Amino acid sequence: MKLFLKPTILFLFLFLATSCSDNSDDSCTPITCLNGGIQTTDCGCDCPEGFSNLDCSFKLTPISVTITKIDIKKFPDTDNGDWWDTLPINSDADIYFTIENPSSSEIYNGLDEIGYYEDASGLGDIIYPFILSPPLTITNVTGSHYLILYDYDTLLSSEIVSLLLFKPYNESLSGFPSTYTVNNSSNTFECDVTVVYNW
Repeated sequence: MKLFLKPTILFLFLFLATSCSDNSDDSCTPITCLNGGIQTTDCGCDCPEGFSNLDCSFKLTPISVTITKIDIKKFPDTDNGDWWDTLPINSDADIYFTIENPSSSEIYNGLDEIGYYEDASGLGDIIYPFILSPPLTITNVTGSHYLILYDYDTLLSSEIVSLLLFKPYNESLSGFPSTYTVNNSSNTFECDVTVVYNW
């Protein structure tokens, strides 16, 4: 009788011990994290700002974009072959810019906020940086805005040098570049726009 009870008791003890223990499988199947996401210990993804979904594959749209700097890189050097300024002497354009929203309402005037570059040349690799002070925050981030370059003549007179359309947030760009290039359809006016995305 004793010999029979010992194996039975031992078997019953092992059965209860294994059935009462946590028998769940803590392992998980890792997924590939996209767009710079970092895998977490629970096989999920810690997504960088601007991306969501289990694998960080979904690109979000920022609630606003703040423009901090615009670098003027290329513009027409002459007014259809003529000097931009003829008085007091023949000279290049005195450039500044404005920004208009999709309704053609001016939302930034660089002449008032920043000033202008005197006798700016559209030739060569000269870059004219404008640091927006104060920066311009735009909430209609996917709307086409106008960036208009002017030749400053007097307080009451300026003439358009060139213009282009741009979107504060261009969803076709890869990721969220802090600086991106915009130009007009004829490729005669080109700028680099530096931005901060707000979520």
